[in-house]
Amino acid sequence: MDTLTTQRELRYLKALFFLFGFLIMSWLPRFPEVKANLGLSNGEFGSLISTSAIGSLIALFTVGQLVHNFGAQLVMRIAAFSMAGSLILLTSTHSTAIFLMSNIIQASAISAFHVSINAQGFSYQDRTKRHVVTLLSGFWSSGALATAVVSGLLVDRISLARHVVFLSLSVLVVLLILIAAIGENLVKPNQDSSTDYSFSDVFKGFRIDGMVSGALFCAIFLEFSVGDWAAIFVKEDIGIKSGVHTLPYILFTFAMITGRLTVHHLFSKFPMQSLVKVASLISGTSFLLGILAVRFIHAENRSLLLVVLCISFTIAGLGSSFLGPSIMNAANTRSTSPSSVVIGQIGVVNNIAVFIMRLIIAWTAQAFSLSTALIIPAMLLFTIPYFSKIFKRA
Repeated sequence: MDTLTTQRELRYLKALFFLFGFLIMSWLPRFPEVKANLGLSNGEFGSLISTSAIGSLIALFTVGQLVHNFGAQLVMRIAAFSMAGSLILLTSTHSTAIFLMSNIIQASAISAFHVSINAQGFSYQDRTKRHVVTLLSGFWSSGALATAVVSGLLVDRISLARHVVFLSLSVLVVLLILIAAIGENLVKPNQDSSTDYSFSDVFKGFRIDGMVSGALFCAIFLEFSVGDWAAIFVKEDIGIKSGVHTLPYILFTFAMITGRLTVHHLFSKFPMQSLVKVASLISGTSFLLGILAVRFIHAENRSLLLVVLCISFTIAGLGSSFLGPSIMNAANTRSTSPSSVVIGQIGVVNNIAVFIMRLIIAWTAQAFSLSTALIIPAMLLFTIPYFSKIFKRA
């Protein structure tokens, strides 16, 4: 059997990240059909979807320890089967009870796979001394965008159930092949009994790095906000109702992918602390100016408003593209815990903070306006220079 070269291992990792994004984001463009299957109102469906937070938190609390004690291969295989199976149930069931359980299982499986492949990414980075975590995040984003385009094209052409069953089973087979191909290079079970993690250690050893958690939350919330509200903002606040209303979101995502795939070329030329400061300020300023332009440019100049927003969102996406992965890398460097444990613990804090801030954005939009609410993620980016000191030790 041929020895796995580091270059081939990196290709397999890129494929894993791409397919991970491709699988879990495949059903989002077909949410209206899922909601129709269940016969629920928007409020009921939104509340049901939000139960995914339960599964995510359970996994983030525990999977880091499981990867450390039992290795990445077992956890990745179980998570892959769970993601595919639960996605098939989510898109075919007419029962809210089955949907509820499947939603929690899927969220847990997604978090488990996320922790596992990122731990593997850090392992590869430590072994090869190559900065690849941001690059791998770019491949996840590429998969997420690709599947959104494909799924959107299949609406009204192929039934939801047939689409998801074929996609889930196909991706599952390829994921299992890739996991087996990496084989011995996957994070192995811990052999040192003195560093074992028991269930009680999940809570006793839980540590919050306030600087890292604050930096990560402020850095990535723009991505959540754009995903949640960009299309609605362009359609309802500006009045562009054709398919063009998704253009700012698409350009933002393309810019993030481009940044994540190419920014590593700058890491050897500029200090990370300086890059993070400059990028966060450029991103926040660009996004803020785009939102404010809606208030100052006459509403009848819709084409001009769309052009301004496209430029604004593109620059904002490019500037913020590498912030989250770079902060995760700093978190791993600052901590003495295994990378899988670090990823899980930061994920717990970040999931709770994002959930609360999503509510704040929603109710700010309800009380004032969506343009007012979208100023918040831009202002959060302006705080990143304060947190950038975490890169001194990293």
